[in-house]
Amino acid sequence: MTMLVIRRLHVPWMDRARQYLVFVDGQQKAQIANDSTVQIGVMPGEHRVELRIDWCRSPEVTFRIEHGGIARMECKANSSPWLALLYITVWRHKYISLNTVDSWSQ
Repeated sequence: MTMLVIRRLHVPWMDRARQYLVFVDGQQKAQIANDSTVQIGVMPGEHRVELRIDWCRSPEVTFRIEHGGIARMECKANSSPWLALLYITVWRHKYISLNTVDSWSQ
């Protein structure tokens, strides 16, 4: 089965009690909590992924996946308590970090 797997890294302060909405190709497919992983079945081909919380979001990530493949991504809150005001206003499209990875970080 062709699968997109997103791991949300543990962050001790920002959004730890809130879930991010996972959008694939413009449609909400899942929610992901702090320090958890979500698996989403996708069709082979090119896809766009974006995470959202309120009016903030991640940059959109495009990936290509072959039949039977697994695409891995990691996400976390980009902000720190000191920069929170900037991340919820000016940088709101960079509030969540979302990156493709070859293997899981420790």
